[in-house]
Amino acid sequence: MMTTQEVAVRLCQHCRDGTEERGIEELYSREIVSVEPMAGHGRDPVSKGVDALKEKHKWWAENYEVHSTGVEGPYINGDKFSVVFDVDVSERASGQRWRAKEVALYEVEDGKIVRESFFMAPME
Repeated sequence: MMTTQEVAVRLCQHCRDGTEERGIEELYSREIVSVEPMAGHGRDPVSKGVDALKEKHKWWAENYEVHSTGVEGPYINGDKFSVVFDVDVSERASGQRWRAKEVALYEVEDGKIVRESFFMAPME
């Protein structure tokens, strides 16, 4: 079983490498709860279960073009860790491009991520 630090380091590496889908399979609990500060039109800001998380990632990829992602961290405290993301994206439908910073807080139990919560700074 991985420690919180090992999970955190591996998650950050997947984010840097663009291999988030592999990270989901490897590091997340089947019962993951993911909480977003805002959700797309008609979407629930809370995703429950690994299938819902995968669907959220699929929706994001279909609706946004990512120009760059910065990953800062992880910052570890007991069974939790945080990561700061700096994203530069364009909405595919409108072409509107924006940058945002987001802090993610992850909770680990039995070597798996069981909850992730995102906190967003105002967009530029």
